[in-house]
Amino acid sequence: MGKATAAEPREALHPSFYLAFWRKSEVPLEGVEPPTLSLGRNCSSIELQRLGKPVYRDANVTGASYSLGVKIFLATLGSRGDNEPFRALALEAASAGHEVFFAHTTDIPFAPHAVYRELELPGSMEAIVRDQGLSIARALASYQRVMKPLMSSIYEATTQQIREIKPDVVIYHPKIVTAATAAHSVGAIAVLAEMVPLTTPTSEFPPVGMPNWMPSSWNRASYGLVSAGIAAFGGPAKKLAKSLGVIRTQPDISLCPVSPTLIPEPADWPGHCVITGSWSVPEWGKMDDELQQFLELGPILYAGFGSMKDDHALVRAQALVSAARLLGMKTLLVTGWGGLIAAPDHMVSPDVMVRESVPHSVVLPRVDAAVHHGGAGTTAAMVHSSTPSVIMPFIADQPWWARRLEQHGLGPAALSRKTTNPQVIAAAIESAKGCSDALELAALQMAQEDGLAKALDILEQAEQGVFPFAPA
Repeated sequence: MGKATAAEPREALHPSFYLAFWRKSEVPLEGVEPPTLSLGRNCSSIELQRLGKPVYRDANVTGASYSLGVKIFLATLGSRGDNEPFRALALEAASAGHEVFFAHTTDIPFAPHAVYRELELPGSMEAIVRDQGLSIARALASYQRVMKPLMSSIYEATTQQIREIKPDVVIYHPKIVTAATAAHSVGAIAVLAEMVPLTTPTSEFPPVGMPNWMPSSWNRASYGLVSAGIAAFGGPAKKLAKSLGVIRTQPDISLCPVSPTLIPEPADWPGHCVITGSWSVPEWGKMDDELQQFLELGPILYAGFGSMKDDHALVRAQALVSAARLLGMKTLLVTGWGGLIAAPDHMVSPDVMVRESVPHSVVLPRVDAAVHHGGAGTTAAMVHSSTPSVIMPFIADQPWWARRLEQHGLGPAALSRKTTNPQVIAAAIESAKGCSDALELAALQMAQEDGLAKALDILEQAEQGVFPFAPA
């Protein structure tokens, strides 16, 4: 199916190795046993009908009644950690028989044989990070010239796509503030993918970005600060609502794709807000032969900082390799978007392997410890693989995740991203290894979760009208 534009005609989405998606105009069903079309993990629409359960948009076909599925539109923007959960949900929903459109930038590659439709959004966050790094000062200085035009083009593109496709459900990243308004303009259900607990108030923990010293009694009230900050960027949504004649600009449902092992769902959350579990699938891609041979003999330290970038990348890489050597470990340097820069001697050292990126699900089970930035996806992958890790947070939710792991005995205190003393780094790695028992228990618990199945079940319930929505 692969990359497409919103204006292309609808067509059968699934190749034969996923499922046979029969349509009245294509396959006469009279005298033929209808195929199974899965609406979930365990039950087909035909089976659901036999059980007296509701199904979606029944199409009367001679000899059978079957579901055409829900039309789902997903849109995201950001780094790999912002994109991969949406890709995983797109794959899950499409493989379950729903018609799925996934809009994203070139920050993740397009998949020519995807079982969902891909739509391109303008711009690239990687290009922006490459040009200006993660400096707040630089970001503010270039906002009018760089970010504002980019976001305006994203808002315009997603609005056009939603209004052309007319989906039943729109699932969107918080950065795309106009998505809910566009969804409501076509009668779609608007679902916010709250990548970390940020907008839904709770007394159990503070939102991302709050200082460590804040007393827990302030937890719930502190979400008001987040709401005020979000409201400051709400102008485009209000403007769009006025132009489209839409009253509501807020989501109907909020899903948080993080592990309940790491963040149990707060008891004081409303029914329309749910922690589903992580949205992830085993990563596409394999290890090359050289990397596989490198990992066969350990112990190995994984060092990678994803989409982070600053002016300390070279000295950071040197410090990490030196720390690993103090512990008798080899180092896998994963340079990402520029958080690490390999020194010339690293390229020829037998105890160092340099890669731009690696599939976490394949590599992490083979390493003995890790140092990383603490992004939500990377942190979950570390715990899921029971890999002891040290977090050097840069921005956003990363310090929050570092504190969360430390509080639950799943990791040591975070190190500053500017730490260059190999002895300090080595001591932190040793401390992380002391969390191995707790990590193994957490990994067992996470293995029982299925965030994708739970999210898809909620979307299906919402389309049936049996899942609670946020008050209007």
